[in-house]
Amino acid sequence: MTNLTASLAALVFLVFAVHRLVTTRGGRVDPAHRDVAGFALCAGTAMLLNAPAVMDSLDRLLPSPDAELLLTYQLNVAAAAFLVLIALTIDPPAAERKALCRRRRIRAAVLVQAAALGLFLGAGVTTVGASAVAAPGRGWVLASYNVLFAGYSCWCLYVLAQAVIRQTRRTPPGSLRTGLRLATLAAATAAVWALWSLDDAAANLAQGSQGLGEDVVSTTLGMVTAVLATAGATATRWGDRITAPLRRLRARRAHKNLEPLWSALYAELPEIALDPDAAVRRPGLRRAEFALYRRVIEIRDGSLALRAYQQTEALTWAMEALDRADPAAADPEAVLEAAVIAAALENKRAGRTHSGTPDQHRRTPTAHLETTEDEAAWLVRVTRALIHSRVVGDVLDRMRDHVAAGTESSGRA
Repeated sequence: MTNLTASLAALVFLVFAVHRLVTTRGGRVDPAHRDVAGFALCAGTAMLLNAPAVMDSLDRLLPSPDAELLLTYQLNVAAAAFLVLIALTIDPPAAERKALCRRRRIRAAVLVQAAALGLFLGAGVTTVGASAVAAPGRGWVLASYNVLFAGYSCWCLYVLAQAVIRQTRRTPPGSLRTGLRLATLAAATAAVWALWSLDDAAANLAQGSQGLGEDVVSTTLGMVTAVLATAGATATRWGDRITAPLRRLRARRAHKNLEPLWSALYAELPEIALDPDAAVRRPGLRRAEFALYRRVIEIRDGSLALRAYQQTEALTWAMEALDRADPAAADPEAVLEAAVIAAALENKRAGRTHSGTPDQHRRTPTAHLETTEDEAAWLVRVTRALIHSRVVGDVLDRMRDHVAAGTESSGRA
C-alpha cells in the first residue's frame, strides 16, 4: 500500500512538473511557472525516493541508505522554499520590494538547507536494518533536524495560504477562484503532512532512531496534497468544463424562480419581453444562462416602466408593517422592493399614475450587484417576498383600499 500511494503521488507531481516545463519552454517565461514546476519536481522526486521499491533499488547506488534520507529531506525543504516564492507571485508586494523579498526568501531557504545538513551530519546517522540511528546521545540532534523541516515547511505553507486566501477574496466566481480554493485545501493538507513527520522527532528523542521511508498515513497525505495542488494549478484549464454544467443548472433554476415576478410584470407590461416566444418557454441547459440574462433585463425594464405608478405611501406602509413584524423572519430589503412593485402594479391596473417615487436609497440592496448572478439572486429574493411576505400582502390590501376609495371619490365628483 505504501508503495502504491507514494508512487501515485510522485507520478502526479512529476507529470505535472514535466507538463509545465514543456508548455512554458522558449520565449520569456514567467518566474511563477518555474517556481510551480520547481515545487512539483522537488516534491515528486522526494516522494519517489521514499517509495520502498525505489529505496531498495537505490541501496545499490548510494553510498548508504542514510544518504537517501538526507537527499529526500533536502528535496522537501527545496519544495517548501518554492512555495514562498509562489506566494510572491500570487499576492505580490510593491514592485520595488518584490525582488528584495524574493532574494530574502531564497537566502532563508539556503540557510535552512545548510542548518539541516549540519544537524544531520552532527547527529552521526547510520543505518541499522530499516532504521536510521543517531550516534549515542545525539537523538536530540536528529530530532532537531526533523523539527526544523516541519517548522520551515509549515511556515512556508502559512505564507502561501495567506497569499492564496487574500487573492481568493479579490477573485470573482469562476475557474480561477475554484483553483485558489483547491490550493488552500492543498496547503492545509500539506501542513498536516509536514506535522505528521514530528512522530519521527518523538522517536528520535525516545529511541535515537527513526524508520527509513514513509508510512501509509504520510504517503496518503502526500497523494491527497498532490491531487489537490495539481487540480488547483490547472483549474483554469479544466474548471470551465466542470463548472459550466453547474452554472447552467443554477441559471435555469434561477430563471424558474423568477417566473412569478416576471409573469406579474409581463401581464401588465407585455412590451418588456425581448422575445415573446422564447420568454414563455422554459430554456434548455445550453441557453439557460442567456435566458436568465434576458429575464433579468426584462424585469429591470418592467420595474423602470412602473416608476410612473410607484407611490411613496407604499414604502411607508411597508416599513410600518416591517416594524410590527418579526425582523428575523423577514428579508427587509427584498420586502420593501417587492411591496413597491406590487403596489405599482395595482396602480397600473387601476390606471393611476403618481408624480413622486419612493426613496430609492431605502430599497437598494447593501450587496454589490456586479454580475448577472448577483442581479438574479437579488431578484429571486424579491420574488420570494412578493409571493410569501405578509408585509407585501398588507401593503397590497391597503393599496387596493386606497384605489377603491379614490375611485369612489371620483365617482361622487
